[in-house]
Amino acid sequence: MQKNNVPLNTAQWLVLSTLFVLCYWPTYFIPTIDAAVMQKSYFVVMLAYLALIIFATRTKVSIPNVAYVYWLPLFAMLISFPFAIKNFSTFHFSVLIKPILLFSYVIFFYSLLVENFKLTNSIKIKKALTAIFIVQLIVILLQIIFGDIAPLKMLSFKDVYSGFGFRAPGTFDWVYITCYFLSFFLAVYIIEFFFGSNKKSAALFIILAFLAIFLSQSKTGYLATVITALYFTFLSIILRLGIAKKIMLSMVTLLTLFILLIAYFGVNLDYITRFIDLLQQGHLDGSTSTRKNQTILALTEGFTYWYSGSPLALKGVIIENSYLDYLFRYGLLGLIAFTSMLFIFYYYSLMVCIKCKKLYDRKLASFELFQLSVACHISFFSATLYSFTGTPVDAYRSALWSSFVIALVAFINRLNKKTLQNTSIVKR
Repeated sequence: MQKNNVPLNTAQWLVLSTLFVLCYWPTYFIPTIDAAVMQKSYFVVMLAYLALIIFATRTKVSIPNVAYVYWLPLFAMLISFPFAIKNFSTFHFSVLIKPILLFSYVIFFYSLLVENFKLTNSIKIKKALTAIFIVQLIVILLQIIFGDIAPLKMLSFKDVYSGFGFRAPGTFDWVYITCYFLSFFLAVYIIEFFFGSNKKSAALFIILAFLAIFLSQSKTGYLATVITALYFTFLSIILRLGIAKKIMLSMVTLLTLFILLIAYFGVNLDYITRFIDLLQQGHLDGSTSTRKNQTILALTEGFTYWYSGSPLALKGVIIENSYLDYLFRYGLLGLIAFTSMLFIFYYYSLMVCIKCKKLYDRKLASFELFQLSVACHISFFSATLYSFTGTPVDAYRSALWSSFVIALVAFINRLNKKTLQNTSIVKR
């Protein structure tokens, strides 16, 4: 059996480099070009880089069945678009390409993992992800310290400082999407803290991740993190981890500690305090009020044009809610397709997680693989929450991150199946 301390070979280095390009490609390196254009170019850059690594490592391309889930929104688009044929434009072609790209990303990530990693060296994937997590924390810290300087603006077009204080977006532009990204790592280090051997480093990473979420001043991030923590206690019961009460106690302790530290040091959280003040006066802040109006518009237009999607979708109207956005753009079939896609990802990752835990209990799966399976499932549970105020699974950098996570789930599932097959052969 291969030892975990064996150095990465060249192919593995190249494969793991794709994750760093995913998270840290300087998308906005040409500041004079519109951010939306640069974001579209990033999709092309990532596809080209993955294809290059596939070629360089001579990787055989494999397609996991779960990748076909990305055809659901494509199917909804193809059904709804003929009803708007008189208004057909380049917009329709561009949105048709996105599911195909996401499908391709899953295939490439999955193929690279399958061809270059095995059960015995899955710890290398976890180590690379830990490095990515640390770099993200460093970027957030630099944004808080230096603000909107040119080098950092290449990673995110969103302003860190405004009239209401600071919001460090990391490399995912929108603070709530950065919170979604961090949910994966919270799961990894919570499992490490309670069951692993590196409890001190795990505790530090948990605190730093929660601090990053706390300082994001994202209302969605706060609410989704609390709900995810509650769900984690439920998952711990399903997996028979025996840490449900410990998780709740830890979350309450951390929250209390952060509130006391923020109050003691007088950290500026004007986005949150302003929201609370307006709420007490019976008003809504700008972002909440905008989302309320978007919800009313999406429901009205979505059900009126339930078969084709609203004509307003062609006029640049944005709905900051993935469920309602698909209803607004593609009608009822769009809403069903998107909701089904999220549910399949959620259910599939849960089944893989449960299977991995059973194999881990029988000492047939590594601890690192079990950690990653839990993190993937928690990530997709979080996606169902963050989709109410954003687009974590199909927009810009977070779409690629979600593609990698589902590819990782498929890879873990493949390892689980091979382990069970080998076990049954030995028994014979």
